[in-house]
Amino acid sequence: MINSLFSQFTPNTINFLPLNIISSCIAISWIFINFSSNSFPGNINYIWNNILNNTNKLIFQNSKNNTAPWIPILITIFFIILSINLTGLLPYAFTVTSHISFTYSIATPLWLSINILGFFISFNYRLSHLVPQGTPWYLIPLMIWIESISLIAQPIALGLRLAANLTAGHLLIFLLSTAAWTINNIFISTITTIILILLFILEVAVACIQAYVFTSLINFYIDQNI
Repeated sequence: MINSLFSQFTPNTINFLPLNIISSCIAISWIFINFSSNSFPGNINYIWNNILNNTNKLIFQNSKNNTAPWIPILITIFFIILSINLTGLLPYAFTVTSHISFTYSIATPLWLSINILGFFISFNYRLSHLVPQGTPWYLIPLMIWIESISLIAQPIALGLRLAANLTAGHLLIFLLSTAAWTINNIFISTITTIILILLFILEVAVACIQAYVFTSLINFYIDQNI
């Protein structure tokens, strides 16, 4: 039962073709949409530019000028996570972002590079954040430990939040879809199917929101450190 419950997280194949290859081809197709060419109508480029402009306004509306060099990286991360989350909702798809090995491989290097750059630019300013202003002298060692732990917990929470939310939603979809097919009662099966459809719509929203939250938190860390 446990193996069948978590079998959705095992990479699948279609006619012996790994879905990782198919997802890679879908990811590469973004390149053709980004750049204007004769192969794509102007309307597609127009829609894509509107999506890109609205995404920039949504994520970076309250950002500082110092975060401007990071915008291309954060936009790329946003669309990568969004694409993986949405394609993971397709039947027989594999959601890579439901694994902490993938989310931590993105969260940890970004967090580490932001903090290293922050300490390199203004070392004294970054150290001052470890001790809030007005802290009594006898609480300074304790506050340094607390602030250091909260700093280290940032990449842990960043990667775990994304994986946990997607995993929980996929498990609920799997359980409800299994119940809808196995229950013999038509009335209960119909209700379960309706709930499953509503849950699927909710998961589409969660996939978009989690990509936004992940990128916004990284942008917030940049504002705080640089």
